[in-house]
Parts: sequence; C-alpha cells; structure tokens
Amino acid sequence: MNQIEYWNGRAGERWTAQRDNLDRMLSSCTAALRERAGPVAGLRLLDIGCGTGETCAVWLAEQAEVTGLDISRAMLAVARSRTEGKALLLEADASRWRADQPFDLAVSRFGVMFFDDPQSGFANIAANLRPGGRMVFCCWRSLAENPWATVPIEAVRDLVPDSPPPAPFAPGPFALADRERLAGILSRAGFVEVTLEPLDFPACMASEGGARAAVEFVMQVGPAGAALAEVGPETRARAAERLESALSLHEHDGQVRLSAAAWMVTGVRPA
Repeated sequence: MNQIEYWNGRAGERWTAQRDNLDRMLSSCTAALRERAGPVAGLRLLDIGCGTGETCAVWLAEQAEVTGLDISRAMLAVARSRTEGKALLLEADASRWRADQPFDLAVSRFGVMFFDDPQSGFANIAANLRPGGRMVFCCWRSLAENPWATVPIEAVRDLVPDSPPPAPFAPGPFALADRERLAGILSRAGFVEVTLEPLDFPACMASEGGARAAVEFVMQVGPAGAALAEVGPETRARAAERLESALSLHEHDGQVRLSAAAWMVTGVRPA
C-alpha cells in the first residue's frame, strides 16, 4: 500500500480521532520547532505534513502566512476547521508539489519520513524555498531509542501475525533515523548549514486515567496500533490486558509517560 492510500484509509481515521492525544504527546517537539524557527511574523511559511493543523495554528498565532500540505483528506478537514480559513491548506504530496512563489521557511513535525525517494523529496522542498530560506523539522531517531513505540509492540508481539520486516529505510516513522544517511540526503538535496540535534523528551501517552486510558491510545497509533489494526475482537481484548500491564509500570499519578527520541534538523537553501 502506498502512502497516499495508507493515510487516506484507517491510519488517517485513527490519527484524526486521536488528534488531541497526539498533539499532547508531541508537545515537546512543537515547542522545540517554535524555538528553532525563531520569529515568523510576516514570513511565508510552508508546513509539511501538517496533519490536523495544530502546528499551522501555532504559526498563524505568530503572524506567519501559512500554507499547509498533507495527503490525508480526513486530517486536512480537521485542520481547516481548526485554522478557520486563515491558512491555505492543500491535499498535496510535499515531495512533488511546487508553489507559485517561494517560501521563507519550511517546517515539519514528523511529516517528512514518508517520501518514496527522500533525496528527491527534500530537493523539491529546497526548490520551494527562496535563496537563503530555511528548513526546520523533527523526525524520529531509531525504534530502539523510542520506548513509546517499543514497550507497546513488545507487549503484544506474539499476538499479531508475523510479517516480513520492512526494507531498510522504507517510508515510515523511523525511515530517517540514521544520522549520517539523513545528513547526506539533505546535503545532496541542496541544503547547506545542516544540523541534527538529538531531542529526548517524555511522550505523554495518557494525561489522566492511567494505564487503561493509555491502552486506548497505543492501540490506535504507533507500531502497536498498526499491528493490531486487522486482528479480531478476542485478540484485541487479550492485547488490551497485556498493554495495561506493561503501561502500568510507567504510570504515576494517573499519567503515563514513555521516553521518546527525535532529531531536530535545520538546513538552509544557499543564497
């Protein structure tokens, strides 16, 4: 299944339904993006993989002129409601779409790991920037460094059908985890002054309701959510029990937090 089909199917529906939980989980990255973007008032800003629009709303509040791209119709519908017509939101593939006028800044919160050809995709992003324009994005580091993903999937691994491992660097959440490979992709795509800084943060899987509430979340998103998408009700019930037991080890005062590891990446199109 290609990425457009995937994000316009159950994945897009699940992420749309879990938008508030996802925004809370990724709040540390949102804050880091804001810090690295710096003042954006008056800038033409391209938000890549804008999803349900939280980051678009952030840039609008800081007086940027915002264009958001995403391939999920369901998520864009929420983003349009959220931004009240103040942003230009387009159903488009950022690896191919070209703007009529260049942007000052391209940003993305976990929206750039799904390109079929990352080097071509990032070259297209560079082409949408003015000379001297900047790019700032976050992407996941390796699966092994992200307990928010590994703890749930390990709890249910023997309950889900075996599937062949994905091809190395196949489009997906952890496709850009390798630091040297990512730096090389960006340099060959035409970016200079490329920096990759590790960002470690607590991913909130439930802000209240403890492990039971966290179970509902992780059964919809992440590797565990994807693995459980096609199983029957009996297996889902067993998986929920396993997940509640595993997540209860990370519960404190009704909250469940697991470690997360990302790259904060910046680059510049040469002037």
